[in-house]
Amino acid sequence: MKIPSLPKLPRRIWALIITIILILAAIPGWGLVRFTTSHSFFCLSCHQNQEPTVRWLPSRTHPASVTCTDCHTTPGEILPGKFSASDDLMNKNCLRCHSTIFKKGQPSLDNVRIVKISHKAHAEKKVLCIDCHRNIEHDSFTPRTNRPQMETCYQCHQTHPRTQACDHCHPINLVYSKKEKKP
Repeated sequence: MKIPSLPKLPRRIWALIITIILILAAIPGWGLVRFTTSHSFFCLSCHQNQEPTVRWLPSRTHPASVTCTDCHTTPGEILPGKFSASDDLMNKNCLRCHSTIFKKGQPSLDNVRIVKISHKAHAEKKVLCIDCHRNIEHDSFTPRTNRPQMETCYQCHQTHPRTQACDHCHPINLVYSKKEKKP
């Protein structure tokens, strides 16, 4: 049996064919690298054994579509080159998704669910997102809430007398049950 010979084509055509074949062969490899460095399994290959282990459980505040690379890599990288938990990078990535949060002033009591906090006032004092929300994704507190603890507020704010402590941040209608008015 005779092996067929390659057709006689100009060098430019052969160079183009070989280039196309190499690109097509590289696509699955590139996809594999992208998947492995963008998926939580890649991160957990090292972090799953770190203490406390509850820190690596999924967040209760972010949807499952938010991955490690959304917060720990530079936005826009096709293949993550560097992973970081630096305050500056984390703050930039928070603001990438929550860009309007600092434009809002003090929330109205109708919009408050648990705590009334002016993000704008905090931003004006150069407070970073993660200064308050460090446990937003990785919560090692018990119970896990993935929300700031009151102790986090006390790191900057002095505790108030008992009469002001709750009412200052928590709307009165959430702290105390509403009493029905008598006719």
